[in-house]
Amino acid sequence: MEAEKTRLVFFSKGDNKFISEIIQKLGDQFEIRLITISSAAEYRLMEQWMEWAEVCWFEWCDELIAYGSKLELAEKRKILCRLHSYEAFSNYPSKVNWNRVDKLVFVSEDIRKYVIEHFKIRKDITAVIPNGVDMEKTNYSQKKPGFNVAYVGYINFKKGPMLLLHTFKAIFDADNRYRFYIAGSYQEPRYYLYFNQMLKEFGMENNLFFQGWQANIDSWLENKDYIICSSVLESQNMSVMQAMAKGIKPVIHNFVGARSIYPEKYIWNTIGQAVNMVTESNYSSEEYRSFIQQNYSFDQQILKIRNMLAGVTANPKNAT
Repeated sequence: MEAEKTRLVFFSKGDNKFISEIIQKLGDQFEIRLITISSAAEYRLMEQWMEWAEVCWFEWCDELIAYGSKLELAEKRKILCRLHSYEAFSNYPSKVNWNRVDKLVFVSEDIRKYVIEHFKIRKDITAVIPNGVDMEKTNYSQKKPGFNVAYVGYINFKKGPMLLLHTFKAIFDADNRYRFYIAGSYQEPRYYLYFNQMLKEFGMENNLFFQGWQANIDSWLENKDYIICSSVLESQNMSVMQAMAKGIKPVIHNFVGARSIYPEKYIWNTIGQAVNMVTESNYSSEEYRSFIQQNYSFDQQILKIRNMLAGVTANPKNAT
């Protein structure tokens, strides 16, 4: 007779891009429900499904975990929360009853250090499990130095848009054969106006292509030779990792935490260094993919999640 599976519920407000594949993989071990709660009027669903579950996973450290951790049911259920990055710079962590949370999962060590220091959370209830890249879903090919430079992500203050644009300009000045492709969207109209103005000033209107969000980023990256990150802070930057898994050379600004994630040789401090990384002949698709395979594969992430869940379910509630 098949053993009864542990009941696991995931709660989110609808942004499930980081958990959809995790849920699929864990289905062999857990009976799973994914509950989307989009407004306070639906909080009753949280209580209903916490009653059903043995383990409750709150994806994102937001108002859902703030509310759920204060329910009496949180004393009786195993409670997990995964914090990505933006939440660390909000007041949400201060609203959570951490005494009722069994495990707080981070995707990067630097974010964990910041949250522990600023919100006085016990380190022993935390874990770091980076997001993983599904290597089987990336179309890898051997590449060589080319002229197509990619950027994937929002255009907002966190992503360093002015640094990005001026880095593009410096690369263009080094060789005007370079083409720059953006997959993303503006989150601030000021940047839209600035980009339009400066592209004309730079004479780059025919060299930068703003192509919006892409449903299939793997396909969009197919003809790209470099991927640039200009952020001030990232938990990982999954688009860079996806590109590396495809064999694309990363050109990563030294954002807060970058050195704890990526090798030094992929990181730049100055625009001049970024230009050199793009224009030099050094290029190794095998190396880029191998780095992701060895350090940030989806299989590794799932194994760590399984082990973490096994520990949580085996130990007494919020054991110290």
